[in-house]
Amino acid sequence: MSTTFLRSRRLLPFLAAPTALLSVSSAHLEAAEPEPTSQPAVDFVGVFPTAEEQEAFAPIFGRAAKLHVKGLAEDDHAQTVLVAVTTETGESLEYDGAAEPAHVTLSTSAGGLSAGYSSVLLERLRASDKLRYLLDDEEGISQWTGELPAFESKHLPLFSPFPAVEAKIVKVDAKQSEQLALQGTVCLSSRFDVSTGECQAPKAECGFCKFMKAGPCGKEFTAWEACLDSCKKSGDDFIEKCGPQTLALRDCVDANPEYYHVLSDDPEEKKDESEAEDK
Repeated sequence: MSTTFLRSRRLLPFLAAPTALLSVSSAHLEAAEPEPTSQPAVDFVGVFPTAEEQEAFAPIFGRAAKLHVKGLAEDDHAQTVLVAVTTETGESLEYDGAAEPAHVTLSTSAGGLSAGYSSVLLERLRASDKLRYLLDDEEGISQWTGELPAFESKHLPLFSPFPAVEAKIVKVDAKQSEQLALQGTVCLSSRFDVSTGECQAPKAECGFCKFMKAGPCGKEFTAWEACLDSCKKSGDDFIEKCGPQTLALRDCVDANPEYYHVLSDDPEEKKDESEAEDK
């Protein structure tokens, strides 16, 4: 699965720090800036979109953009920041269809869920009516800490139900948001040319992938493919990490032989049957 990202020209090493760093003074922020000769702390910012979100972002691929941090949300599994996507001059870059507000995963628990859990965290906050504290500019509550109840997620249904968990959100004011602005180009990781700094045209999708996604198990195949790509990038063991996705895809394919029978049909048997019919 490709990663939608903003290739950064202004690096924010302090975004990877604990929540408290998001509310420190301007002087502290300046002190946290890297030395001109130091190596970049952040190369790109990923948001791991679904297929639907990739389609939603497609109209703005290749465009110069800016991310403004709106606030931070975290629980025992992940730490993520909500961002507003605008042009470099501050005009809103509209995109429809995103499952949850634009966000950037800062960290996930060791040996736990992937960055995709960030969407589940925001989904849980929305269901508990707490996400509005970060989204509504007129909302007076700037932070909240409490328990999110057990939850059935539409984003990661294979891992549901998620048990109750302690969560925290912190809203960033306008001045801090401007200080935390990140500029760059919106693109997919698979389409970004590092040597030229350009967002390339999409590559043709493999025929097998199109066939699988077009069938009744398209959702299961997409989840399996995303897990496979994630393991390739992280070096995690595919068999250990992607077992649930693999079993779900297998069960779905077995339950829909009218579409997927070509995957198990023996070419030699077909040849023999054809020759028998000719006789």
